Amino acid sequence: MQENIKNLFNIGGRSISSLEHAKIRRDPIQWPNGARVAVTWTVIFELLPGASEGRTRAYSNEDAKKMLYSARRGVWRVLDLMDRHQAKASFLVNGYAAERFPSAVMEIKKRGHEIVPYGYTSSRYLDELSPEEEKRDIVKTLEILEKVTGSRPVGWVSPDLRPGDRTLEVLAQSGVIWNGDFPNDDLPYVVRAGGKPIVIIPYTLESDDRQIYEKNLQLPSVWSDCFTDSLDVLYEEGVTHPKMLNASMRLHLLGRAVGTKAVDRAIHHAKSYPHVWLTTRTEIAKWWLERKYS
Repeated sequence: MQENIKNLFNIGGRSISSLEHAKIRRDPIQWPNGARVAVTWTVIFELLPGASEGRTRAYSNEDAKKMLYSARRGVWRVLDLMDRHQAKASFLVNGYAAERFPSAVMEIKKRGHEIVPYGYTSSRYLDELSPEEEKRDIVKTLEILEKVTGSRPVGWVSPDLRPGDRTLEVLAQSGVIWNGDFPNDDLPYVVRAGGKPIVIIPYTLESDDRQIYEKNLQLPSVWSDCFTDSLDVLYEEGVTHPKMLNASMRLHLLGRAVGTKAVDRAIHHAKSYPHVWLTTRTEIAKWWLERKYS
């Protein structure tokens, strides 16, 4: 029987797949070209149909209106910024955004960025859906993004990092090789779901704009400070034990003019280090599987 997410990750139950990773220190891994830290830029492109959509009411019509900034202005500003830095990002796109603004999603792909499913809408949390609804949402979102971009997605992040009990199993059955729902490590790790390996690419809450800028009303500069301070520490640790770090920005938050300098500052800082691998989540997952890391 497929064990549920809580047991799988030792949240209130017995861990079946991650105890081997709960050591004081894991054996060192290697990144390409001897990098000390792998850094990924995660850009979130989400839209809401409105407060009446979905099973949760965490968002309002005001939120839905604010998120429209993503497609009207934010996506273009962030794409141009990434072009100036010659940086590639993992864009988390929900299915509804891809349906409403397919040309923007195609432009993301055209400029060489990775497109990752982020659920159908941000108002539908997978852990509040029935197993049938959960599977339907996942399959529907994968199909929408494949239709819009012409490529089948191989990664997945659940809205608000809230997977359901069968999410990993459904993802594995759908050909997905990595998941980014768990902010519980500084390195990837592998779990098995549906008899297949899935690489968990950890999410970094300490450099997430919603946590810092929206929820806690800090300046965008605090977001970049959190990222740069984290990178400084991990870079030193990476001399002997390489790590990874993710920075997340939403197009309707740091994609606004007020956030641009913070993002620019963070990218400049990462590029200033000689031994940092600036990459995407899928590239990390493929490297992890090729090296047969656990």
